[in-house]
Amino acid sequence: MPSLSRTADTGSLCAVATAEDPGPRWDAFMAGHPFGHLMQSRAWGAVRAETGWKPFFVSLLDREEVRAAALCLRLGIPGTGRGLLYLPRGPVLDWEDSRAASALGEAIRRLAVAERAFLVQADPPAPESRPDIHAALERLGFRRQEKHGVFRILQPRWVMRIPLDAYGGPDGLLASLPHKTRYNIRLAERKGLEVVSRTDEEACRLFHEMLSRGARAKGFPVRGLAYHAALWRHCVRAGLGEYLFAQMGGETIAAIQVLRFGATAWYMYGASTDRDRRLMPTYLLQWTGIRRAWEAGCRCYDMRGVYSRTPKPDHSDYGVYDFKRKFNAEMVAFLGEYDLVLRPAAYRVWRTLERMAQGPAAWALRLRRRVPGP
Repeated sequence: MPSLSRTADTGSLCAVATAEDPGPRWDAFMAGHPFGHLMQSRAWGAVRAETGWKPFFVSLLDREEVRAAALCLRLGIPGTGRGLLYLPRGPVLDWEDSRAASALGEAIRRLAVAERAFLVQADPPAPESRPDIHAALERLGFRRQEKHGVFRILQPRWVMRIPLDAYGGPDGLLASLPHKTRYNIRLAERKGLEVVSRTDEEACRLFHEMLSRGARAKGFPVRGLAYHAALWRHCVRAGLGEYLFAQMGGETIAAIQVLRFGATAWYMYGASTDRDRRLMPTYLLQWTGIRRAWEAGCRCYDMRGVYSRTPKPDHSDYGVYDFKRKFNAEMVAFLGEYDLVLRPAAYRVWRTLERMAQGPAAWALRLRRRVPGP
């Protein structure tokens, strides 16, 4: 059964924490909120429930209206009976409403204690230009942390976004793109490259095969089929996205996955082969994803993270940033990662183990990149 709690000093506000599906009202709030995010949706909770996390939905209700909410994912630490809570791109609320922020923060803390969590991690989608939100988080007990490395579970601090509404739509965006970008899109079209949208289960399997093959060749890790199958079941099949395949003569040479929620579309993953790169399939795929996102009602196209606030041409990952920049994507800097520590001793052990594991894990990743895949 859902657990209810009411604090004495919040008047009509009622905090609710439940492991049950909170229903469509939750998604309506998230999709319509300026800070709402796919990773705070019910669908994302279902995805993570299949990949080792237990989702809890914490909401602050004013009578029947949702005022604030946070999807909290619990990860158990084997052999300890304890765990941590993670709020991916959360919590979501009007941060200027100090009363609501305080009530939601207290509800999250109570849930963490009940679930024997020693740590609550959050990375709200708040822009760096909002120091007032940083101050509000600190009042709730959160402290900003800089975490890096292969065990980092939080979301990118710097992302590249295309504000489609600022251009009046895809046509306006196309007219403003660099000449070379427009040329590459039209080249792919002239050469007869076709983009096919698919949402079926076999498309998921094919996309993961392409993704895995490319990752092996380049020495990068990739999430397993179970994770991608969960994305398909709870997001793509539910109408929140699609796979786009670039085909030439019936053969697929590149593909991307785009997910949509509210007014934003996210380019989640991309896969390509070495064959016919001269046809510029990735340009046509992104352009098709942008157009279809606009048609679906999205006004922002998020191309996800980049490695640095100040990318340098001599860095190995500069090409990722440069490709996104060629679509007029603008860098957005978020406030960063925050920890609410509930058990200081356990937290110190956790951070020590993180640091100890970074060296061997980073060495293994470098080795994998140097050894070519089959």
